[in-house]
Amino acid sequence: MGLKLFLSDLHIGDGSANDDFVYDIELMKLLNQLKDADDHFEIILIGDGLEFLESDAVRKMGLMHFSDVCNSMGEDVLIPIIEKHRSLFDFIRRIAKTNKIHYVIGNHDYYLIANEALRNSLINFMDSKNFEIISHFYDEENGIFAQHGSQYDLMYAFTISKSGKIIPPLGDYVTRYTMESFEPILRSANLPVEVVRDYDNIRPTMHAVNWLEYINTIYKVPVDLVGEWIRSFLMAFKTNEFEGWIHSRFPHAYWLGEMFFRSPGLFEIGRKISNFAEQIQRFRNTNYLKSKAEKLLNAYHMPDWKLGMKDIVGYSEKVPEIDYSKLKMILFGHNHLPGFYIIPTPMGTKYYVNTGTWRPLVEKSLGKWGQIIFHKKIELNYAIIKNDGGDMNLETHLVNRVMLN
Repeated sequence: MGLKLFLSDLHIGDGSANDDFVYDIELMKLLNQLKDADDHFEIILIGDGLEFLESDAVRKMGLMHFSDVCNSMGEDVLIPIIEKHRSLFDFIRRIAKTNKIHYVIGNHDYYLIANEALRNSLINFMDSKNFEIISHFYDEENGIFAQHGSQYDLMYAFTISKSGKIIPPLGDYVTRYTMESFEPILRSANLPVEVVRDYDNIRPTMHAVNWLEYINTIYKVPVDLVGEWIRSFLMAFKTNEFEGWIHSRFPHAYWLGEMFFRSPGLFEIGRKISNFAEQIQRFRNTNYLKSKAEKLLNAYHMPDWKLGMKDIVGYSEKVPEIDYSKLKMILFGHNHLPGFYIIPTPMGTKYYVNTGTWRPLVEKSLGKWGQIIFHKKIELNYAIIKNDGGDMNLETHLVNRVMLN
């Protein structure tokens, strides 16, 4: 098998406001180290390697329909990213001459699937048969399956309506909507540049309200950022895109979602319910990607848990043919939360890995007196699977960085 490097959510961007990737040298060092260990190692990028969704080119397109955004893509989206990180891209292109690179699509670089010209631009730049763009990665011989994971996120999954129409993910539209409606207001508040950048890295997103309140307390912002943020979201949820999405997603209970999302008072109640549910989920130490991985790893005994069309809609027209009896490991990215889990099954021990991100994370915590505070950390996460004397070994790596005050 050799050595395989799995990493995801690099979000390498064009240098505009939402490009936080400044780890070109670190990534090149890592790749050099692996090449020294195994000259023919493989790279598997599990989605969101490149940042298209929050690029300056997409921002300038405005609030087009999802299909129009996909069709409008061209080299003007890719070239600024390459030029901003020229040394890194040239380095990776040299590696691709001798090493396989499997580029799995995520939700921030999804346009590579939808737009052939954009896809060909990246393939032509790499100029190697070793480079491929794929919807998922499957190594049948070693029982490894990897997807980005956005397919199982309510906001970023595609939906099939009753009529068979594919409904695009609401998260893509809401991201573009807030880029146009709220982010200019945030940038006008005379906050430090690094603080403004932090807004896009809050996890989970619903903690943005707490973060804005926190920032207002520190910097005495003269703008009602919380009110503007809620207004922006509520306006997004009054559009035709939201209407089509919620009717398709919740055909029998869409009215309840409309009621919560379209009323400021009920939206606030919904946010608190969401935060409470999240705390319960953390207490139980569960998450939706881990739950999906557990089902796939046990699908040999539970056929209903095998991948179906709903798991690949929008990304592929054919369900992957997987030998579930030999499946040993699932890898996801997407939620930027790295993890390594041992999954017991009737077929023996199996594994789930989340490869995390190389993007900064801004997370909420409680101070000594119970007050809400936010901290920022940088994680450079990846996983390595290698063959050591005939045995397959898994290593997960997490590098934490914080700015010491």
